[in-house]
Formats: sequence, C-alpha cells, structure tokens
Amino acid sequence: MLSSAGHRDPSRRPQGPACSRRRTVVHGCHHDHGPALDPLTGLFPRDALEALLGEDKAAAAAGIACALVDVVGLKQTNALHGFTAGDALLRLAAGRLRLLAPDAHLLARLGGDELVAVFVGPAAATRAAETCTAAAAPESPPLRAAWTALASGESPSELFDRLYAAARQVD
Repeated sequence: MLSSAGHRDPSRRPQGPACSRRRTVVHGCHHDHGPALDPLTGLFPRDALEALLGEDKAAAAAGIACALVDVVGLKQTNALHGFTAGDALLRLAAGRLRLLAPDAHLLARLGGDELVAVFVGPAAATRAAETCTAAAAPESPPLRAAWTALASGESPSELFDRLYAAARQVD
C-alpha cells in the first residue's frame, strides 16, 4: 500500500504466504513488497496461487483444498451496462469471498471472473465445501462455486483443470 506521500507503508502491506514474497529493487533500495495485488479485486494474482500450490510441500502434506467462485452473468453485465458495471460486480464478488472465507490461507484471482480461496490443514476440504455452499446462496452478486482438494504430486495446472471441470458440473 502506498502512503499519501507515495511511499510503501509496511504496516498496511497485505499479508500472504511467505513463498509468494518477492524481493525487488526500487531506487537502489531493497524492499520486500510482496506480490502485486490484482488492482481490481485486491486479491493475490494467479502466480501467487501457483507458487503456493507448487512449492508448499508441507502444506500439501497437511491438506490443501481450493474453492473456485465465479460471477454469474458477468459477460452479460459487461455487454449491457459496460465494463465499469462488470468491474463493480467483480469487486463485490471479491468482498463476498473475503466474508465467506476469512480463514483462507490465500485468496486469489485466477483470471477473468474466477476467484479462489485456498484452505490448508486437516479441515481444508470441509472449509472449501462450506465456502461453496455459502457462495451458492441467492445474494448479490450471484456466484457459482465448486471445490476440489490438491492430490498428492499434482501440479497447479492439473488442479486448475479439475477445478474448472467441477465448476462446469455445477451448471
């Protein structure tokens, strides 16, 4: 986060998994700014999600499950009311996901209208399933949700493929 003077304020920096932190050089100074957040949703980007799923072997052993939610009707909203209205729906969806999954290890924007909550630990699958059930409630914006657990030795792209397949079954 930037202060009013344009400097990074470390006390306001979003927290996330240590594996997604990056060291950068800014004006000759070394600062740990972490990954850039998605400017629209304020969630972590896809690469932070891939880093967590691909590198965190201890978390994988403890159990990782992901809940995927997407905004129903986003393309129609963009077409009928413009991208500003669609962007507002995405921001609302990200806020709703934060409320539904306050205990998530990571919240990320996978791409487009797809948002992911990652849960870690023995109750990960239960929490992912509960998040999907709560996301299906008739609230605004309407969300479609599916979940899956990371299989042993599975790559992030394989997990994403299974998440998308699970989401298609919800339709």
